[in-house]
Amino acid sequence: MRIVVWSSLVFLVLLSIFGIARADSWRHHGWRGREWGFHGPLGYLSHELHLSDPQKAQIQTLWQSERPTVASLVKELASESKEMDAATTRSADDAQIQAIASRQGTTITKLLLEKQHFKSRVYSEILTPEQRIKAEELEKKWSAHLDRFADRIGSSDDRPYR
Repeated sequence: MRIVVWSSLVFLVLLSIFGIARADSWRHHGWRGREWGFHGPLGYLSHELHLSDPQKAQIQTLWQSERPTVASLVKELASESKEMDAATTRSADDAQIQAIASRQGTTITKLLLEKQHFKSRVYSEILTPEQRIKAEELEKKWSAHLDRFADRIGSSDDRPYR
């Protein structure tokens, strides 16, 4: 069960980071060019929160300052994941696997702290009070989605896929 929880956490952290990184990458190469658009999680948030162009630019600047730290942590997590894969492939002892898992947990904690730091700065420095309210509503929806997911994987249904 711990592996499922850790795997889910890693997946969610990487999905969040991918969404942030995606906002910085080249977009659809047509009439839209390089812009936020409706691509990925940040595009969705931009649309839902009705972010202005200056707000988008501020968030982009903020992300550029956080990006090196996040990139370093993602590389660290990827390295630890490869180490875990190698350890489980060669049937390492539980103590070694526990040590690797502990390091992964520490890295995930650092990533989550960076995410919260970034989010806090966006809330306090960029969003308007109305946008904060809307963002909190979106967070509640996401939390409810995670609760449903947890209920689904915790059910007695043994089928891995539907």
